[in-house]
Amino acid sequence: MSQSRFTGGLLAALALAGAGVASGRAALFVAAVIPLAFVLYGALSAPRGGDPIRATRDLSADSPLPGDRVTVELTVENVGGSALPDVRVADGVPGDLRVVDGSPDAALALPAGGTATVEYTVVADRGQFPFDAPTVRIRGASATNARTVEAPVNGADELNCRVSVADVPLRRQTTAHAGTLPTDSGGPGIEFHSTREYQRGDPASRINWRRYAKTGELSTVNYRERRAAAVVLAVDARDASDATAHAGTPSGASLSAYAAARAVEPLESAGHRVSLAVFGIDDPVTGGTDPAWVPPGTGDAHHARIAAVLDAAVEARTDDATPEGGAVEAESEPAAAADGGSRPDAGDDARIDRLADRVPAGTQVVVCSPALDAFPVALVRRLAADGHHVTAVSPDVTATDTPGRTLAAADRALALSDVRAAGASVVDWAPDEPLASAVARATTTIRGGKR
Repeated sequence: MSQSRFTGGLLAALALAGAGVASGRAALFVAAVIPLAFVLYGALSAPRGGDPIRATRDLSADSPLPGDRVTVELTVENVGGSALPDVRVADGVPGDLRVVDGSPDAALALPAGGTATVEYTVVADRGQFPFDAPTVRIRGASATNARTVEAPVNGADELNCRVSVADVPLRRQTTAHAGTLPTDSGGPGIEFHSTREYQRGDPASRINWRRYAKTGELSTVNYRERRAAAVVLAVDARDASDATAHAGTPSGASLSAYAAARAVEPLESAGHRVSLAVFGIDDPVTGGTDPAWVPPGTGDAHHARIAAVLDAAVEARTDDATPEGGAVEAESEPAAAADGGSRPDAGDDARIDRLADRVPAGTQVVVCSPALDAFPVALVRRLAADGHHVTAVSPDVTATDTPGRTLAAADRALALSDVRAAGASVVDWAPDEPLASAVARATTTIRGGKR
């Protein structure tokens, strides 16, 4: 689309020339030369036809995690034979992605064959987000002729955000199934654990022949056994967790589901038996009452059921979300408990009871929750009281840009403190930090004997 500002100048030149003809006054002819000169200059400096602009778009991550920051670089090249002194560029950012740094719009000056780069950062969210072609407006040196086009673009044309985050830590609470987690029990294996007196029937490969050669006494070598951990991934996808720090960023419920989704594969690859519980939805497969439950299993059918339940949790939160009203605010007071904290309602207590009844003894539980209310604290306390080791993975979806959000952030910090006091280790997942590094910090704390 082309626009010209010379229409008025051309009309003025014609009017003066016409008046000069009608009146026979030469001064009017001379006056007509002035607007006509501007018209001619603008016509000569106007951008020529064709597509002198070509663009290439690059993303810093091809498959980012939800909540990750992705840098977008749009390189604009002047492929025409003349300089372009005024080029306005607006990249076609998907409407559902939030720009958090830089700007997708820029004003450039490009010599013939020259290039310039527009750089900005968006926050990834779950799903596929196609980019529109960048809109380019080109003006000539006189700034009186402009042409707007959608520039052809090479490179990335969409942001594809997979539902996954980094691994979560395991404790030494195991089952009798063989796996990769070292235990404190001795038996068959490859890592030395202890020795004991020889018992009739012990295999010859486990006899300590070196000691026998020295002392003449038979003894048997025990090796450190490696067993599988039974793990329940408990996801907090309740309405209370469906909050975001800012519009256009993933909610706490969605990030909790992403964490569980990514944890399944590495846990099963290590030989561990994985179950799933999702608070906030009924089971989309069996119709069971909240929390949705996937018992331990293996194989494609087990993976498909886990994926179906997690997808249902994320989709439920996406359908309920509001564009501007989902930010974390402390607008109402939760019920006060006797210890000064807050307590979950009767419905939450029933959910916790249903999960506790399903978790077998000796099972480790990984609770994925943004910790925006008292529910995760009550859940961890119940599980710890039942003898389960608990790890809490908590995405931080709070902010401090308003008094209400600052209060919500303080409430979350208190909730995480209560979770630690209940005996769980906490992986506090900051929005600008990969979960892998938070997990590494939590693992170091566990090994150091801290809680």
